[in-house]
Amino acid sequence: MAVYGEHRSLDGSLPHELTSKTPCLSLKLYVLIGILSFIALSIGLVIYLCIRASGTLEKREMLTKETNSQASSGPSPEVFLSFRGADTRYGFTDFLYYGMVEAGILVFRDNESLHVGKRIGCELLQAIENSKIYIPIFSKNYASSHWCLRELAYMVECTSKSNENKEILPIFLDVEPDDVMLKTNLYRKALSKYQKKFCTEVESWKKALIEVDEIKGWNLKKDGSQVDLIQSVIQIVLTKLNICHKKNVTEHLIGVEDRVEAMIKMLHVENDSVQFLGIHGMGGIGKTTLAKIIFNQLSSHFRGCNFLSDVGESSRRHGLVHLQKQLLSKFLDSRSILDQINDVDDGVNMIKRVLCNKKVLIIFDDVDEKEQLRSLAEKGNWFGSGSRIIITTRDQSVLMIDGEVTGEGPIKKSTNASTYEVCAMEFDHALKLFSRHAFRRDSPPDHYISLSKKVVSTLGKLPLALEITGSSLNGKSKAIWEDTLKKLKEAPSMGVQRKLMISYERLDHAQKQVFLDIACFFVNRDKTYPLYMWDDCGYHPHDALEVLFLMSLIKTKDNNTFWMHDQVRDLGREIIRQENFKHPSERSRVWNREEALDILKLKEESRKIEALSTGPQYPFFHQDILTHDGFADLRYLRFFQGEEVSLVGDFNNLLSNLRWLSLHHGNSKFETTNFHPANLIVLNLSLNCISEEWIGWDQIREARKLKVLDLSYCAYLKRTPDLSTWVYLERLVLKGCSNLIEIDHSIVKLKVLTILNLDGCESLRELPEEIGCLQALTDFIISPLKENFKRSVISKQPSLKLPYSIGGLAKLTRLNLSRCIYIEELPHSFGKLQSLVELDLSLTSIGHLPDSIGNLKQLKILRISGIREITRLPSAIGLVEKLEELDARGCCNLTGEILEEIGRLSRLRILDLSNTCISGLPVTMSHLSNLQTLKLEKSPKLKQLPELPPNLTSLPLPTRIGALSQQATPVTTLPTSISTLSQLKTLKLCCKNVQCLPQLPSSLRELQLRDLATTRSPDFSNLKNLSILTFYGCSLEFSSLFNAESEELRMELCELRRPLGMN
Repeated sequence: MAVYGEHRSLDGSLPHELTSKTPCLSLKLYVLIGILSFIALSIGLVIYLCIRASGTLEKREMLTKETNSQASSGPSPEVFLSFRGADTRYGFTDFLYYGMVEAGILVFRDNESLHVGKRIGCELLQAIENSKIYIPIFSKNYASSHWCLRELAYMVECTSKSNENKEILPIFLDVEPDDVMLKTNLYRKALSKYQKKFCTEVESWKKALIEVDEIKGWNLKKDGSQVDLIQSVIQIVLTKLNICHKKNVTEHLIGVEDRVEAMIKMLHVENDSVQFLGIHGMGGIGKTTLAKIIFNQLSSHFRGCNFLSDVGESSRRHGLVHLQKQLLSKFLDSRSILDQINDVDDGVNMIKRVLCNKKVLIIFDDVDEKEQLRSLAEKGNWFGSGSRIIITTRDQSVLMIDGEVTGEGPIKKSTNASTYEVCAMEFDHALKLFSRHAFRRDSPPDHYISLSKKVVSTLGKLPLALEITGSSLNGKSKAIWEDTLKKLKEAPSMGVQRKLMISYERLDHAQKQVFLDIACFFVNRDKTYPLYMWDDCGYHPHDALEVLFLMSLIKTKDNNTFWMHDQVRDLGREIIRQENFKHPSERSRVWNREEALDILKLKEESRKIEALSTGPQYPFFHQDILTHDGFADLRYLRFFQGEEVSLVGDFNNLLSNLRWLSLHHGNSKFETTNFHPANLIVLNLSLNCISEEWIGWDQIREARKLKVLDLSYCAYLKRTPDLSTWVYLERLVLKGCSNLIEIDHSIVKLKVLTILNLDGCESLRELPEEIGCLQALTDFIISPLKENFKRSVISKQPSLKLPYSIGGLAKLTRLNLSRCIYIEELPHSFGKLQSLVELDLSLTSIGHLPDSIGNLKQLKILRISGIREITRLPSAIGLVEKLEELDARGCCNLTGEILEEIGRLSRLRILDLSNTCISGLPVTMSHLSNLQTLKLEKSPKLKQLPELPPNLTSLPLPTRIGALSQQATPVTTLPTSISTLSQLKTLKLCCKNVQCLPQLPSSLRELQLRDLATTRSPDFSNLKNLSILTFYGCSLEFSSLFNAESEELRMELCELRRPLGMN
């Protein structure tokens, strides 16, 4: 058998030497090979580990550099780590540091190698001051570093001054709390070494150590492994910092900057009080988007923040307790506490306990019931100082109680609550937003501009509708665009409709009826008359309108007309269409002329119709004849508006439910019989060719419940009809009846008449004495001439005199005699109008105000503008103690000094003496503590100003104030008291001879200077709130422009000169 590895001689025998040494050599060889293999394997392993670790090392270096750069130049650190480097830098502290950085926490970690001097460096001080949480890591040698002790003392100092906005979270690494408390020799020995060298600091270090030790922290010896402790620390820090994900906001934000800025100003973030802000508006208008932007911008200013979405829906699905837990979850370290909440009362108590000392930012989005806020944020004292609570809602009533904006929280009145209404976008912004979604650019292509503008107009500039529709049209052909536009004109898109239906479904039956009536018939129409109809139908219109207003479904414009967003209007009309899509006769309301005429002429069975309007035809072709047969089945009809139609036939037992009848542009014939709408409340016959001889009066006179009769612009009417049967009439409107000469004496029967409007009745010669018997009359308007009349072309006519009996109108609150140029005097009984609140005598020919005006104790507004005959104000004016507005502008013969009695009008807010010839104001002007607006422009004889009241917000001064007049000496200065007008917002000055401007009030927002040529450059540096600065015809130095911080500078016909000594 062959033996492998053996060496033999030629004869087969083994050499003696080898034979004796083989076992020893073999063993050594095996050992050598093994050692070499182990070394190779080790080297390979090391190389592998190095390669694998290189990524982590690079990542750590990157994080370190990033964090250090952030600490020095970027965002402020949130956490400051204080530790003894020799003990923990490359162990526990290292792991904790990188764990927090990777969790998104901004951490400052001190580098001890950078310590050069004996004091804490500026960077270190700034890092401590800016951090919100301090984590001192107490190790055995922590107290051996005077740097660590200095840091600790400064952390304690910053925390005590922070009003609980900073916090110390200590970690006891390999020491016991007793060591830090100086109850053992471990830290005491370390401090004793510094007694001589740092004798002034040692006591503060001891105090800091003892104070920190009293704070609950982590003890590694008791709290388990380092890994578990680090995870716990990171989680607690995240909770306390409330590091939450930023709210996702669409990238297509257009025109929101000004709105966000306005709301942030309303929040007064720098104020320590608790502030509430309610953001309200219709669905899809952008409330939630704005709230998210504010949340993202402000969350870093608070110790905690939470954004609760869809509060209303969440409340219905999961209950109020769920919402309370959701609110608290962001502010509690342990969920076990949440398990203690079993009902709403438990939740309220827990919210108070947890949040009463925390400065928090909380947003409750889409709240729709007061009960939700009562359970989540009823009062401001539930939250810590400086907290801000923001509520978004479609229904403004959740922010109110008893009709008033609520306050110390949304439920109780306070000055710490504000509301912001989100209105429709500007058209340019709406077009840009639409283009972003439809074309992925800021404006439409040229060949789509017209279509795009039509779509935006149809959508009513509603952001939600613009986004949905724009996205759906992206990349589509023009044919699809035109088809979509046609559909949008008929009904809103489904996405928008679903959003808006949320508000509609929350209305009760009566509120829905009022909403649908407005959407179909009354958009941009006066709201007064519909109230009478709805009230008689039992719809409680005042309550219904308040609900619709608070839910942002309607608004009332300045001219008392209803406004409704186009998309909301279209929603209402679509609801009606869905009642029966194919057959308009089976719907409750019909507003389209063609559909209405088809129903009435074709005599379609229409048992459901409640309201029907033929609407006007454009252009006018002919009058449509409507016979009684077309109304036979309209038993529920309560509203009928006929434009350019004539009624014909026997209406016996028809229209018994009719409350509203409007007939416009009809002829003088009335070819009906037995037309007796017994329940008629509103009769509007304006713009018709009817006269007092009209045969229809006899039939309509049977409508004994009538409350409103409107005969406006009936040009053939010379005398009012017999009014005696309409004893419930409350409004009689004869506006624009240019040929009306006489008011029938039967007016004496109208005992409940409250409004009598004779505006534009230019032929009226006299008023009956019976006028004085109208005991319920509150508003009386007699303005015979058109607003743009010229006095110079008015022919001579007999004077219109007010009857003496007018003094008997005990409830009269408003009397408008403007443009009654034939009224030369007021009757002596005038002083008996004890309830009068507003009196307008503008452009009359009254020579003087009677002393009896002092008896008008309730008068708040007095207008005498444009009366040429008045030369002075009576001294009795000082007795009108409730007067708030006095308008005497354009009384060109009002001369001399204003009587000092005017200083007794303590409630006066507006005083207009512009375009008069007054020469002075009394010193008692300073007593007018509520005066906000004083207008004196175009009063050339006014020579000087007295001390002015402090609350003025607007002060337009005469163009020649301080100028040289024929009888006056030149005035070269303005009163220095002008600087004390802390409420003044607008100041307009024109003063040729003024040599020096005094310091102006810092509250100014607009300043206009004319003909200023001072030798001394005015100083505007204190005008920090100035928005608009205008110079007109001024001579100024360049430096005057540089010290003005206005947003807008306007200059016309000005001369700019260099200061003396400048080359």
